[in-house]
Formats: sequence, structure tokens, C-alpha cells
Amino acid sequence: MRALGEADITVEDVLNSETLAWPVQRFDVSPVSDGAVAIILAAEHVAKRLTSKPVWIEGVGWHLDSAYWTNRDLVYPRYVEYAAKMAYDMAGIKEPRKEIHIAEPYDPFDYKALHHLEGLQLADRGKAVELYINGTAAPDGNMPVCPSGGLLGVGNPIAAAGLMKIAELFWQLRGEAGGRQVPGQPGRGVAQARGDLMQVGTVVVMGR
Repeated sequence: MRALGEADITVEDVLNSETLAWPVQRFDVSPVSDGAVAIILAAEHVAKRLTSKPVWIEGVGWHLDSAYWTNRDLVYPRYVEYAAKMAYDMAGIKEPRKEIHIAEPYDPFDYKALHHLEGLQLADRGKAVELYINGTAAPDGNMPVCPSGGLLGVGNPIAAAGLMKIAELFWQLRGEAGGRQVPGQPGRGVAQARGDLMQVGTVVVMGR
């Protein structure tokens, strides 16, 4: 199943693209793009009056890690783990791998999708790649990852990137994502972004 407008890029194309900082190649990096996102929030009683298909923000989490890289574990994103735990607690989620149906991790580089899926507690450390190998993360898998195409697919609008992922979950949860729509009736999704010197973590859980 291919994402809408998906480019025809092979693994060989990625491996043979220009080396930027080994082992990261040109096609491992999302292109910087222009973009804007507007999100309208309403109180529960107002949302129920305005639409028969509201999408709820069930949990929000954030974490600020040290800005000093030498003081941080760069292999594992604790800034995401702590933000995710805060959001999951607020949303009443006990088992995210069973209760999250769609994930939109922040993926300005392809390896960061793996990195952040582990921080989101959706895969064991070093095991996120298995979600792609076994088809779980595919658009028609049990937990689609970045059905939007991710930042690698649509470009990186920098400050608008996190809200872009929230907008994608809104469309998916309402069944209005068009050619990107995942099958079934997903009930809950998680969006995640990071910022500054890779130490700011933000996580939002959304549900129908």
C-alpha cells in the first residue's frame, strides 16, 4: 500500500545518495519546506454542538532534557519517554502498544522515526525496526506509522511540523484522510515532536 503521492525511491537510491555526515545520506534527511497549520480548539460542550465527529485531545506531555549533549544519552530519547509517560497518564493509557492505533513520530531523519517510536514506548529499545519488517508500521498494518508520509514524505516545515502531525491524526480519526486513510476505524493516535538541541520532547494523544 503506497502513500498518496509517494515518490518512487528505492533503497539503492537512498544508499547511493550524497553522504552528508556518515552514515546519513541525502535521502535519509527530510527536505526543508514552507508550511503552515491552523488548529481550532473548543470546549467539550461547544465541540459537541459544532460537529457529530469530534476528535479529543486526551493527553499532553512535555519534557526538557539537558542542553549539554555530553550529559545526555544520545542513543535513547529520554525527552520523548518522559513526555510520553505524562501524556499517557493523562489519557489513562496503560499499554500504549495495544491502545495506540496510529503513530506520527517526529522524523526529520529516517532513523529518528525508529528512535522516537522507542521513546514513545511503542517498541523496545533497538527493536523499532521490527515494526517495519513485520508490517506493523505499514499503512495497512496494526499500528500505521506516519500515514501522512512523515516529514520525509511531505517535507519539513520546521516549527509547523508537530501541528502537521496533529492535523493528520485529526483527519485519520475522522476517516477523512482520503488516499492516506488507514483501514478500519482507528480510535486513538499519538503525535510527537522535538525541538531545540534535540532535548525538548512534546507528545499529544488524540482520540475519537
